Order: sequence, then structure tokens, then C-alpha cells
Amino acid sequence: MGFWLIAVFLQYRLLMSARPYLLLVWIGVVFVSVLIHELGHAIAMLRYGLLPDITLHTMGGATAAQGMGRLSRPQRILVAFAGPLAGFIFGGIVFGVIKAFPIIALEPHEAASSLHWAGYEAIGYLLWVNFAWGAVNLLPVLPLDGGHIIEDALGPKRERTALAISFVVAVGVCIWAVSVSWWFVVVIFGLCAYQTYQRYRALSPAPAGKPRPVAPPAEATLQPEVAERLRQAEEALANDRYDEAGTIAELLLTDNPPARVRVQALHVIGWAHLLEDRPDEALRVVKAIKRDGKPDPALLGTALMKKGDATEARNILEAARAEGDDRKEVVGPLIQILIQQGEVARAAAIAFDIVETLSDEDARQMAQIAFEHGTYPWASRLSEAVFERSGRPDDAYDAARSRALEGDSTGALQLLRRAVAAGFSDAARVWSDKALEALRTSEEKGELESLLPRPAK
Repeated sequence: MGFWLIAVFLQYRLLMSARPYLLLVWIGVVFVSVLIHELGHAIAMLRYGLLPDITLHTMGGATAAQGMGRLSRPQRILVAFAGPLAGFIFGGIVFGVIKAFPIIALEPHEAASSLHWAGYEAIGYLLWVNFAWGAVNLLPVLPLDGGHIIEDALGPKRERTALAISFVVAVGVCIWAVSVSWWFVVVIFGLCAYQTYQRYRALSPAPAGKPRPVAPPAEATLQPEVAERLRQAEEALANDRYDEAGTIAELLLTDNPPARVRVQALHVIGWAHLLEDRPDEALRVVKAIKRDGKPDPALLGTALMKKGDATEARNILEAARAEGDDRKEVVGPLIQILIQQGEVARAAAIAFDIVETLSDEDARQMAQIAFEHGTYPWASRLSEAVFERSGRPDDAYDAARSRALEGDSTGALQLLRRAVAAGFSDAARVWSDKALEALRTSEEKGELESLLPRPAK
């Protein structure tokens, strides 16, 4: 219902015009154009073997599919871009028809028929919605498609950078919209800016996936030029310039530096090897580190895991976590090992402990893994935690499914209410979902019926 109400709100002035029936034309154009946009996403998902689900809601539309986390970053970028691309293609077809038959684009005279006026205005609406809205959707603002594109383009190691770009652009659009009194745009991009800010705050101070150097011992202050070269090496490592990082660190080692510098430089080299999938080389560097200090358990544990020594890697990573080290570089590989060893409930519990530092996609993927293995309590908690942060109705719906299978019908119904309040409206999905069978046969059935009436057969 929210979809239709917003469509009316955007052009309600047509009701006071000489041709109020044009409001129906506008609503039809919005429906077709948004659906084509979402079908673009859906077709791309189908191409990668996913089963998409399209929902039209208050803010437009959303296309979701289980397993998005398994796609590579380039694949996710293509899925995000496919929506605006479908709109551009559709708009291009309309434009081509106008060029081929220019007579249909001529403004009709005042006494022309309603059908003539409807066709003329529909052309203008189609071009505006598919080109202008498509271009706005490509702005680097989350959760728009452009925001997801830049988020995947920069990668998890620069998630904070993507969020900062999203926030700055969203605020800039708000300021411009205020200057031209486009209050609806102010509201939309204001919400985007707020959600982005909340995500930014939830992240740990270090960028996701960035290896943190081992805390150096309390020694004399480093010489400025040495400190600067260490900083350059760590910055190159964080920005995926592994060869550059290794070269700078190797040059530091040639100057016979003190143990503190040697340990830090060796850690940079070890991470560079590991991130380029050379665990054997990383382990050789770890042996060198042990001569002067203590190796980072994240580096050692991840290298052992990639070498196939999951048991030893698990021991090292669990020991680090027991000492209070909850970095993603420690917890991430530990979760992978636990899943491989069939301890999904424990993996999900650990993921929930650090859910504020996980990206939404990582948390959703862990919730899906927990769901698939029947660990419904943790799947529900993870999905609900993501919903609290993202506000996406599908996250609340996923939490409700897990809660229902957990046996908590009352809690599942409460989560469904939150999903509906956030824009979820797919009653057919609810009444056919096997995971929600308990709600349809329990005493909550009447409340479910009032919340999302059963579709007519």
C-alpha cells in the first residue's frame, strides 16, 4: 500500500489540474518503470544461479535473493548496476520510438481527446522516471544502487571510506534539495545520511579486514624517517598494494633496524604474502618474527588455516580471543574453521558477539548459514541485529522465519509486525512460507490475518 500512496503523493497536484485522470497515468508509469528496474536486478541474479524475490514498498522496490554473499564483488556490482541499466534500456526504447515516429511526441491541442493527452504525458513521465530516477539511483549513496556499487568496488577493507562518501553525498543532496524546496528529496536523502552514519559508528575504528600491527614494546621513539616508512608500508598494505608494502618493509630490514621496527616490518611482509594467498611464505616470515618478538595470532592462525592445519589454527585463534582479542582478523577465520568443523551454533554465537563490527552482508550470510543448519535461535538474533541497523524489512522477515522455527510464535509475529512497519507487504509469501506454518495454525492466526490478510485464491 505504501508504494501506491507514495506514487500518488509525488504527483497529487494533478488532482487539481484540468486533467486529473493523468494521476492514473503517472501511477501506471511509476509501477511499470520501478518493476522493470527491479526485473533488471532479478535477471542478473538469475544469471548467477540465485532465485530473486521482488517487493514493491514505500520507498520504491527491492530485489533480494538468498546467497548474495556468495557472489564475488564484480558480480555484486553487476547485479546492482543491472537495475538502472534496465531502466535506461527501457527509456532508450521509448526515446527511439519517439525518434522513429515524432508525431506521437507532439503536444496535443487543448481540445484533444483524453486518450491523446494521456499518451503524450505518459511519454514524458516514462523518460523522466527511467532516465532521471535511474541517474539519481547511481549516486554513491547507500542504500541506493550507486552506494552498493561503490561499497563493493572499494571492498570490505575500505568500508568506512564507502560510508563516508555516502554520508557526504547524501548531506550534499539534502542541502541542495533544501535550497530548491524539494522536501521529499530532503526526507529521502536525510534518511540515507542517518542510516549511513549509524553504520559508520557501528564499525570498529580500523577498516574491515585491515591487518592491525602488533603493539610495539615500550622503547625509545622511532626516528621520524623510519616511522614514516613504516606508515607508508602499512598504508600500502591496507590499500591492497601488496608488492609496494613488501618492498618498503624489505628496505627497512636492510638497515639493520632495532627489534621493534624489524617485528613491525616483518608483519607487513607476512600479511602481504598471506593476502596474496601465499601461506607458506607467510609462515616462514612468522618464524623470523619469533626470533625478535611475538607474531600476531591473526596472521599465524589465518596462515595455518589456509595451509589446512585447522586444529592448530583454531587453538591459536581461540587463545587470542580468550585474551580479549576480538578483531575481525581473529574472529573471521575462527568462524570459518568452526563452520568447517560442524560447530555452526558456536560460530554464529561468536559472530553475534561482534555483530556491530560485521558488515550487513557478512552478518546476513552468517544468519543464512545458521538457518540452513537448523541453528534458528542464532539465525534469528543475527537477522534481528542487522534489521536494527539497516531497517530493511527483509531482515525482520528473516528473523521472524527463524523465530517461528525456533518455536516462538509470539516473537515471530512481533518481528513480522516490525517487517510490515518497515515496508514488507508480501502477504502471498507469508501465507505460503513453510517456515511460518506454526503461525498459520496457532492461536496467532487471527492476528496474522489482520496484519497481512490471506490473498484471495
